[in-house]
Amino acid sequence: MKRYLNYHFENIITKSSNFVYFLLIIASISALFMLGLQIFFGLAENDSLFNLWWNSLSEIISIGEGSSSKERIINFLFWALSVAISGTIIAFLTAKVSSFISNLNRGESFVIDKNHYVIIGWNSNVYKVFKEIETANLNQKKPTILCFNEMGNVEMRAKIDIEYPDQKNIRIITRTGDIYSVLDLERTNAVESKSVIILDDHVKKDFNIETTILAMRRTLKDSSVNIIAQFKNPENIPVLSNLIGDQLLPIHKNKVIANLTAQSIRSSLIQEVMMDFMDYDGDEIYFFPSDKLVGKKFMHAMLFLNDITIIGILDFENNIILNPDKNHIIQSTDKLIVIAEDDTNVLDYKPADNVLKILDSLSVPKDEISISEKESKSILVLGWSELGQLIVDSAISFLGEESELFFIYNDNLIKSKPNVNASNSKTTLIQCSENEHIQIENLISENNFDIILILGYDDVYSAEVSDTYAMMKNIFVKSYLDNNSETRIILHLNDGAKKNLISSEIESEFIVSDVLSALMITQLADNPLLRGIFEELFSDEGLKINLRPYENGSGLENGQLVLIEDLIIESIKKDETFIGCVVNGQLFLNPKKNQKIEFNESILRIVIS
Repeated sequence: MKRYLNYHFENIITKSSNFVYFLLIIASISALFMLGLQIFFGLAENDSLFNLWWNSLSEIISIGEGSSSKERIINFLFWALSVAISGTIIAFLTAKVSSFISNLNRGESFVIDKNHYVIIGWNSNVYKVFKEIETANLNQKKPTILCFNEMGNVEMRAKIDIEYPDQKNIRIITRTGDIYSVLDLERTNAVESKSVIILDDHVKKDFNIETTILAMRRTLKDSSVNIIAQFKNPENIPVLSNLIGDQLLPIHKNKVIANLTAQSIRSSLIQEVMMDFMDYDGDEIYFFPSDKLVGKKFMHAMLFLNDITIIGILDFENNIILNPDKNHIIQSTDKLIVIAEDDTNVLDYKPADNVLKILDSLSVPKDEISISEKESKSILVLGWSELGQLIVDSAISFLGEESELFFIYNDNLIKSKPNVNASNSKTTLIQCSENEHIQIENLISENNFDIILILGYDDVYSAEVSDTYAMMKNIFVKSYLDNNSETRIILHLNDGAKKNLISSEIESEFIVSDVLSALMITQLADNPLLRGIFEELFSDEGLKINLRPYENGSGLENGQLVLIEDLIIESIKKDETFIGCVVNGQLFLNPKKNQKIEFNESILRIVIS
């Protein structure tokens, strides 16, 4: 009966004229109720019930009482005309105000902020960018971030407030417009921004980043503001780089993932160092003035800065020189490339006793190329895509002789088969369109894999379907592996936000996703010079982060105390730049030079060489 009454009531009341009648009926009933209260409390006048009811009604809807039926009719007509005319005026003004507020909510006004971050485009990485920008600016003025894309402004604001509710240390504003339109982009005031970030947009249908970059280039005019762009397809990166120059900082999502995955395959400790450089949670790479160290040798500076680790030089031509000649004399035009807790550190000058004599007596090798040690590894790859080939190409140079690579994939879901260009590695390709789980079980039971790399079929499936495949394979592999297994799982997801859907019970699991490119985007947005450092350290060519044993401790007994400066001195002897150490399996990046550690044979030096 309740549903029946509700149904018919809603059908009747939805007509505007019926709604007016309904309100009058409610007012009449309310007048009866008020009359009952007056009689109950003895406040009713000595008059007829109709007159008393009419007086109550006139009080409620402000008709005016009237002593006769004619006066009541006239008063009712005055009331009806008043309501009609004033209601029309109020409705008109309300519509105007609503239209004004609606226009404001559309987010089409010009931005007057300066030194703000402009984010063009929208995808799930945007929240990670928010977080990293906030963390990077904790010791500075509250940063302003402008999100500009084609999503409705109210909808965009709602998404941000839901997914990123804590905004006390950050100011986020939103604007809506055509990301291909120069006129719309001008409203972002990008010419006075700190940097422009262009994300791989998931809102605009058939989005292409090249058009957005060209439009932003026109918007910036002669401004030197950097454009950090997140490319999905690298095909046009060289063309745009030649056109725009160093102002464009392109980031190829898959290349970043491939490089970081290759470093992770080398060692989980190297992976940890890389991630420390990428995010703002630990020590970061900064460029400090060289004032207090002008005229000193680089190797002296390596020990003189107690709380800071110097790793290179930025010369007057903005050339980045990592692991420079240890006898390099620091110039006033040099900037020091350092690892520090934050960019407010003061360069202290506290050399250890007799350090100068020790350093000056060292014979530092010249023009000696340090080769990264290669380890033989057994790797199982599940699934396949273009990204998988990039990962293999990046990792193969780090793999030692007798490495084994096994590939299980569905031949119907790939565009090209795995190609391992290495004569010193054994490669096994297993094609299976069915019974894939049985094949995986057999391989895991027969082999002690160091790495299991899980990929989706990005070349054929959508990102959503590909991620689902990868997550299901990850759950299956973890359920089959022994709890004490030392096998490391590296899982690729297109959408890093899905990481929260996976329960990671094993510490050796590492998830690579587009979040990695978001981290790099934020780093470059704050300091474009970091691009050269990342390209050097993260690629398969040039200098690398390496793990080295502490050979000078061969005559020491376990438990004896060793100074960090002793590890640095050994690194200088081998023309390496010390950045940290590993003690009992625990990583210490940028340790204090006067810190003492207990010696054991497992101590490793982390160096750039």
